[in-house]
Amino acid sequence: MFAANSKCVGVLALVCLFIPNVHAVEQWKQAYERGAWDIETNSFECRIIQKIAGVATVSVIREPEDETAVVLQLDHPDAKVTSPSVSIQHADWKANADVPMPILSTSQFADSKAKFYGVSSDVLEGIAAGDWLSFSYLQQQQPKNIVFTNTHGADAVVSFRQCLAQMAPISWNSARESVFYFDTGKSSIDKNKDLQMLQHIVRYISLDENVTKVLIDGYTDSVGNNTANRVLSQQRADDVAARLVEYGMDSSLLEVRAHGSRYPIVNNQDVNKNLNRRVTVRLIRKNNVVKK
Repeated sequence: MFAANSKCVGVLALVCLFIPNVHAVEQWKQAYERGAWDIETNSFECRIIQKIAGVATVSVIREPEDETAVVLQLDHPDAKVTSPSVSIQHADWKANADVPMPILSTSQFADSKAKFYGVSSDVLEGIAAGDWLSFSYLQQQQPKNIVFTNTHGADAVVSFRQCLAQMAPISWNSARESVFYFDTGKSSIDKNKDLQMLQHIVRYISLDENVTKVLIDGYTDSVGNNTANRVLSQQRADDVAARLVEYGMDSSLLEVRAHGSRYPIVNNQDVNKNLNRRVTVRLIRKNNVVKK
């Protein structure tokens, strides 16, 4: 839809030409009755979503260890689009509906998808308050605007935040393999960050039913004889396994192995030979898709 400007030319301005205003904004606005937010939540993803059929989809989405993002996905990936921005727009039934709101953030399109970070608090508060989301962008230099209206937004935001509270503390990429390092001669794990990671692993496994086995492998550097190193590597692996069980893991999932000074990851004469004093924890899954 284009607005038109008129310009009169010729003798006594008797002839008027109507010239399309190429800078007029073309807008799509969600029908009021369709402005509800759908809720899609599980232990590995929290999302509220709204679609304008044939135009675009907006999501507020969070995954473990990621920042909450606001995502605009256009339905026509072949369109040449640039300069996306997002802002809150007061609902037209509010007293301040005519008050212009500043742009919250700008982004870039990739495959007709724009992600906005650092604005989730403002967006969620706006949705909870009944306000609308407004996205602007350019398509071949023509301004476009998409407005997502809002009904029952407060309920959607409550569900989203409840999902966040129950979300897995780490992602599969973090959970699948972890390495814990030990000081010379030590066989127990006691660093706070390591203990916290073990707790996160146990929590992750409790949420992902596809994990079928947890492999725990202990190692040492080459200081000492082979027999002593084998015993020390076993003690290290056993200590990590005991911690996992203490934090709630089913012991039947565990497979504990000791390798002594075999399989070093750096030369044992290297200044960084401490990297060989380690225990690895690896998760085995029956498929590569996290249970949704």
